[in-house]
Amino acid sequence: MFLPLNGPAVYNNMNVTTTAVEVKVGASPLEERKILTVQPIDGDIYFGYDSSVTASTGTKIFQGQFFPFEAEASLSIYVIAGSGTVDTRITEVG
Repeated sequence: MFLPLNGPAVYNNMNVTTTAVEVKVGASPLEERKILTVQPIDGDIYFGYDSSVTASTGTKIFQGQFFPFEAEASLSIYVIAGSGTVDTRITEVG
């Protein structure tokens, strides 16, 4: 059963490099977060659940792919680029 989201919601872009970074808008994840989305615009990135994720161990999100996570604020998601810098769009919705 699909339950509608009623906010709050925030969005931004982030530059993903070869150093793993937590996906969040602002200094901390949105407290009421239920959904997190990630979309790399100009390259592939990889995700994992801690800062030790690498391009070799993470799960690939392809360039242009819109990838949603059901993830409350207590679940950290990290991303990393295999090389260079990847412009990535993110949203957090409560």
